[in-house]
Amino acid sequence: MSVPAAPTAVIVLHWGVEADTLACLRSVVATGFPARPLLVVDNGTGAPSDAAIASVAPAAEVIRLAENLGYTGGNNVGLRRALARGAEYVVLVNNDATLEPACLDVLVRAAQEAGPRVAAVGAKVLQAADPTRIWMAYGRLTYRAALVERIGHDEPDQAGSEALRDVDWVSGCAVLLTREALDTVGLFDDRFFAYHEDVDWCTSARRHGYRVVFAPTARAHHRGGASTAAHGGGAAVRYLCARNTVLFAAKHAGPLAAATLAVRIGGSLPLAWVRERRRGGPGHVRDLLRGYRDGLLGRELPYVALGLR
Repeated sequence: MSVPAAPTAVIVLHWGVEADTLACLRSVVATGFPARPLLVVDNGTGAPSDAAIASVAPAAEVIRLAENLGYTGGNNVGLRRALARGAEYVVLVNNDATLEPACLDVLVRAAQEAGPRVAAVGAKVLQAADPTRIWMAYGRLTYRAALVERIGHDEPDQAGSEALRDVDWVSGCAVLLTREALDTVGLFDDRFFAYHEDVDWCTSARRHGYRVVFAPTARAHHRGGASTAAHGGGAAVRYLCARNTVLFAAKHAGPLAAATLAVRIGGSLPLAWVRERRRGGPGHVRDLLRGYRDGLLGRELPYVALGLR
């Protein structure tokens, strides 16, 4: 394993299941990558213990937060620490993900070889339950009801081009961010808390003239939803996605894109309600409506009601 030419930090945000975080850290350590530093940010849970972390990642530094600040706030704390320690690259890894042995090395090499003005390099994310299938390769901004499309989702992981490619956005599940872009674009927008924050940051970076790159040979495995399953579950995910879609549109969409999104959402909700009524569903449309409403009104997140704190 080659030593990166520039100091590279790795951040694992603990939010969810302790066993997931420890498995994630084992995979990071197993790469042999010289993370400088390796940070574990505990998002207000108090677990796993320092001893448990040290048993799998002796060099890890642990940052304990008083409350759950979400993906955005928790990673922002880690990013500030990593940048203060001189990191030129920072790799964020979801705690419910594990890395293949070459993943970190490939991300750094891709950032160095892609050329100037690179903001982010994303890994190919495979499904942990079935690594022969893709959870997400990269993302496309569509302004349809879901706002985005995950390219490759649930498709077989077949051999294809290994070349880097410029894309709209890459998943925050396993992503390298460059110091240059972080200094220019800023950190994650804390208003998003979780979901679509990676879309927002990549979109902001591209507006500043930076590139967002997908590196297909950097590979991670992701359980998907494991963090919020223990803190809020599906209702929180639906609410946050709807709310953050509105926040994203207010921040980035021009008149045509905003109108397209509004029409798509308006057309999708009655159909979703009919399907829900036929199946006796548990109120998924209600979660979406609350999210859209709170996004439009700029309301504070109902942390306790969503089980997020």
